[in-house]
Amino acid sequence: MNWIHDLNLLNGPLPITFGLLGAVSLAYLLVRRSRRWWLFAAVSAVASLLISYAASWAVIHVLFWWPEDLPSAVFLNVALILWALSLGGTTALAGLRHRGGPASGSRAETGRSNRSRTSRRRRLLAVPTAAAILAVAGLQVNAAFGEFPTVGSLLAPPSAVSTAPPPVEQLAAAERFMITPVSQRWHARAGQPEKGTVLSVPIPGKKSGFKARDAIVYLPPAYHSAARPVLPVLVLVSGQPGSPESWLRSTALVADLNAYAAAHQGLAPLVVIPDPNGSEQGNTMCMDTSLGRADTYMATDVPAWIKTNLDADTNPAHWAVGGFSFGGTCSLQMVTRHPDTFETFMAISPEREPALASKRSVTVERAFHGDAAAFDALVPLTLLAQKSYPHIHGWFASGSGDATYSANVKVLQQAARKAGMTTQSVEFPGGHSWSVASAAMPRGFNFMFPRLGLP
Repeated sequence: MNWIHDLNLLNGPLPITFGLLGAVSLAYLLVRRSRRWWLFAAVSAVASLLISYAASWAVIHVLFWWPEDLPSAVFLNVALILWALSLGGTTALAGLRHRGGPASGSRAETGRSNRSRTSRRRRLLAVPTAAAILAVAGLQVNAAFGEFPTVGSLLAPPSAVSTAPPPVEQLAAAERFMITPVSQRWHARAGQPEKGTVLSVPIPGKKSGFKARDAIVYLPPAYHSAARPVLPVLVLVSGQPGSPESWLRSTALVADLNAYAAAHQGLAPLVVIPDPNGSEQGNTMCMDTSLGRADTYMATDVPAWIKTNLDADTNPAHWAVGGFSFGGTCSLQMVTRHPDTFETFMAISPEREPALASKRSVTVERAFHGDAAAFDALVPLTLLAQKSYPHIHGWFASGSGDATYSANVKVLQQAARKAGMTTQSVEFPGGHSWSVASAAMPRGFNFMFPRLGLP
């Protein structure tokens, strides 16, 4: 049944098939109706659009659930869902009878019987046809965010994730500060596995007190050799809402890493994906605030765990941090606040500055009790204007259809270059979506890995 799990939900035959089915279903709910029905359909369509737009606006600008406006594809497809429910629900609950002209005798009875059968059939089919439209709308919303690229990613959690602890390290941390790149120190050994392994591990907040969900760790094939190499480190951060598993579910991260390792004698970085938010909907802004000491967790607890539990190179020149959306913002925060820990970053679709809400004052109030100066002092644009980072290398990416975040990249890259950073930026087709992150990742690796000492 692997072929079912591998079916693409974002493009290809399945979305096209569902799109056609949804169009036929919508036509079925609309056609062969009275004038009153067409009036109801038109009014309910307008009402669905207005309700959806108002709700989408309110959750951002009144309830302040997220810091940026929802994509237009989201509110349009929510409107389609509301419209399908109104059409299907009305048909299923009430049916709709044709008004015929005068009839008499057996003809009248036959006509009434035919209309009754038609009405029953429509009521019965209203539910599956409405459900088909809902499925299409759901696929379109998913396509806007790219969170579930395949049927398997939607139906099941990421597979092949072990809860076993990582292999015991072979060298003390003091012996693992590497001047030479690992590409010059390593040749593949006999018996080395073809693929890396993925672990789920707890990384406690010993200094920060932060309560994080379990992290994901990728160990490349070379790490499983009897005399393993000391390897560079890549810390990845998910978007928000999200979790460390988002990188496994929504991108081809493991496949890309395995492909790189297969082409380079089993070498790839040790990839650690910690959780700086604590929950699916949590948002710490990757900062030390009243919401939690996420900065201390990311910059102190996570590196300490890596150096204590993995044979990781302790040279910061061989450490990188990267992420998508919230994670891209966090990666830039890490290198501007902790350039002695991370010297390379990958920021895919980052925010211009960390945020909890569309209104800056709400962010400042919630996280810093209204102290705007304390917030300003910690954001990347402030630090880039105040300090110089000539040893930092950064790679930016965004979706060509994502006007807001593409503009963010331009502002941040300009500030980074003025601060002495060496940077590149690339645009990929798409919006603010995990699909862009997945497409960008191999190019990001090509930028980062040589700086980590990989071939």
